[in-house]
Amino acid sequence: MSSENNDPSKHPATLLAKDLIRCASIAPNDAGAQLLLRKRLETKGFDVTAVDVDGVLNTWACYGTEGPLMVFAVHADVVPSGDANDWTSPPFEPEIREGKLFGRGAADMKGPLSAAVIAVEQFLIKQKKAMPLRIGFIIAGDEEPVNNHGTQDVLDYLKKEDVTIDYCMVTEPTSLSTFGDIIKVGRRGSINGFLTLLGKQGHSAYPELAMNPVHQSFKALQSLTERVWDQGDEHFPAAGFQITNVAAGTGAANVIPGKFNVQFNLRHGPGLSLEMVDASIRQTLDGAGLRYELKCVSDAKPFKTKQGILTQICREVVSEFSSQEPHLSTGGGTSDARFIAPHSRELVEFGLVGDTSHHVDEHIIIYDLVRLVRVYEKILDQLIDLA
Repeated sequence: MSSENNDPSKHPATLLAKDLIRCASIAPNDAGAQLLLRKRLETKGFDVTAVDVDGVLNTWACYGTEGPLMVFAVHADVVPSGDANDWTSPPFEPEIREGKLFGRGAADMKGPLSAAVIAVEQFLIKQKKAMPLRIGFIIAGDEEPVNNHGTQDVLDYLKKEDVTIDYCMVTEPTSLSTFGDIIKVGRRGSINGFLTLLGKQGHSAYPELAMNPVHQSFKALQSLTERVWDQGDEHFPAAGFQITNVAAGTGAANVIPGKFNVQFNLRHGPGLSLEMVDASIRQTLDGAGLRYELKCVSDAKPFKTKQGILTQICREVVSEFSSQEPHLSTGGGTSDARFIAPHSRELVEFGLVGDTSHHVDEHIIIYDLVRLVRVYEKILDQLIDLA
């Protein structure tokens, strides 16, 4: 048995993840992550195309010219680390402690990204003849912020080149508690709301001469948070309404605010629409006699992918390496899968446990990283047998 199997800290996926973590790739700054991956894939025989838009680096890489196209969709950017002093070790200096790899992006998603790259490399080494399967990478450089230039730009490029995706694996950290417990086969929609409640500014000693929009809106806002928006179904959990930001006042302790700004987010399944949510909120606010300005915006529509051979293979392989039957889920946040799903015949999301994603001291279990390599590699083995 090789040393990399005896010691997961020396596995090629661990070493690549460490190299990527050292790149402080907070979009739009790439910090060398994309260039590192482009060079590596080129040396393995991939045809690599830079899809750079407005200073954001993205990559399309493809190996092979015949057969169905299997794409790994990844992103090389990470969220900011926050105050580095809050971390046990510097966020962009990877460190291994007690079998865990620490560093910003370890889980989301430089660890899974590295697993996909190494799995493909190991898979290609085994191929002795012309391969009836094409393998591609969409490497986005702008997934974490506002997604102005990332996966969608690569998809636009593929559309112009008349490239059709047959299978897609999005390597987001989908596992919830233990490796392999969750596979994503869709995602909930997301609606953001921007609400300004209007009152009348005044002196706190003379409330009869003012109108406090904070006090006035408490009951209405509480009713929105407690409302059963829908019951969910076998594929989608029930919708949830969360107030995410509030602001009011001038900063003075003796001034009643004239405006109360509230932001909220609602995650939902296909039973709700932007129009339905907007109308329901207005009905509640109107019923409470409030004056307000409201804007609701959808930044993701709910979707569920068609379950076919890729889903079946993924379930079987994940079960083999995790010793449990993975649950098919559409829960959690949004991902770039929402952009890719309409362009891919089949799509699933599977990655590491993501409970420390975006957290201080973000980390992954190295043994799980090695298992993820084996999962991705065996999925490729199964697909090529069917090609």
